[in-house]
Amino acid sequence: MHAGYAQTEITPEPGEELTGYGYYLNRRAVGSLDPLRVRALAMEEAGERAVIVQLDLLGLAREYVAAVRAAVRNATGLPPHHLLLHCTHTHSGPGSLHVEGCGLPSEHFLGCLAKSIVQVVSAALNDLKPLTVAQRFDTDWPAGFAYNRVGAGDLDTRVRGLRFVPEGAAPIVVLSYACHPVTLGRNREYSADYCGTVLQEFGAYGIRGLYLNGCCGDIDPLSNTCRWGGGTRETLLIYGRDLASIARQGMADAVTWHTGRLQADSRLIPLEVQPTSEDELRRSLEALQRRLQTEPDNGPLRVDVRWHKRMIRAHQRDTLQDIAAAEIQVIGCGDVAFVGMSAEAFTVLGAGVRAGAPGHHLMIAATSNGVVGYLGTEADARQQGYASHAASKIYGMPLLQPDAGERWAAAGAELVRGVTGG
Repeated sequence: MHAGYAQTEITPEPGEELTGYGYYLNRRAVGSLDPLRVRALAMEEAGERAVIVQLDLLGLAREYVAAVRAAVRNATGLPPHHLLLHCTHTHSGPGSLHVEGCGLPSEHFLGCLAKSIVQVVSAALNDLKPLTVAQRFDTDWPAGFAYNRVGAGDLDTRVRGLRFVPEGAAPIVVLSYACHPVTLGRNREYSADYCGTVLQEFGAYGIRGLYLNGCCGDIDPLSNTCRWGGGTRETLLIYGRDLASIARQGMADAVTWHTGRLQADSRLIPLEVQPTSEDELRRSLEALQRRLQTEPDNGPLRVDVRWHKRMIRAHQRDTLQDIAAAEIQVIGCGDVAFVGMSAEAFTVLGAGVRAGAPGHHLMIAATSNGVVGYLGTEADARQQGYASHAASKIYGMPLLQPDAGERWAAAGAELVRGVTGG
């Protein structure tokens, strides 16, 4: 097997709207706490190639991902389903997809970003070298910095990773953990959050790294239990140091990665929508607009009005089912598979996907490719939790049937099984 690595900085100039943390905040960056980067790992086995890209951003839109994959194919010949684009989901990055009221991207930034992605993918493919070491590791970290913020007991405490040593080059480590990068709260500086500081720690040890955030839809950092968004630069350094330390312990017990044929597949999986007619939406919209006249600064109400208008257009254009679909992508090689899930997926959905390949080492990367929004549990949906209700409107998603997330994960498990033979 061969592997290659490349990275470049994507921190924009101050002034871009930061994304996340509330409605219509106009939270524009005044500077940088730490650099934002795009990183790429290229792999080649028996003539087949694939690239995993990690970006220090909240997420990307489906149409944008399709355009970038096409540009990469034109530049390198890489098939679209062999390119996985993963955003770590930092809430201290510039807007990179439309999330109503929570930060909008600029065309200038998106244009520069696309060029940077093509550049870094090309550079990683040009860096391909034969491996002297290919290993995987998986260690438990029950004392980690993550907790379930919706009150459920679900928590993935595993720290998973891969370690490559190319001939004549520094080691490459791909690390995966699951926790929302929301340590800093409503700051006004660009930051990759803890996902960036753990890779800075790796760099101090001569390791080139990628970070893949797992299914963290219901998971927050422990600092939020004291004061929401009360973390500081020092908090990030502590989280990065601790996670890097656990990863290095895991590397000490790493086992050989038995590589094999490199295969990739991707599927846009439909999500079952709650039935709502155009007439019902129009009646509801009229009532909301009357309220908005007396509450013009009500952010959630403004989002609700915009959502109703979008759903009405989707009914008129018969595009509702097209909107309600989420990609799952699998890139497998031997007993390892990368799984890109295009949603803020809850912990149990990741466990459901893992069930598709028992005995395989799955590197799950949520908020990958075209992010559609949250996909949670049936229990959260029936309680009309934030993830299943309010967040759907921010992302412009139709309201889904309560078990839509679990059905999606089960379909993803089938896809994993087909690629890995699990």
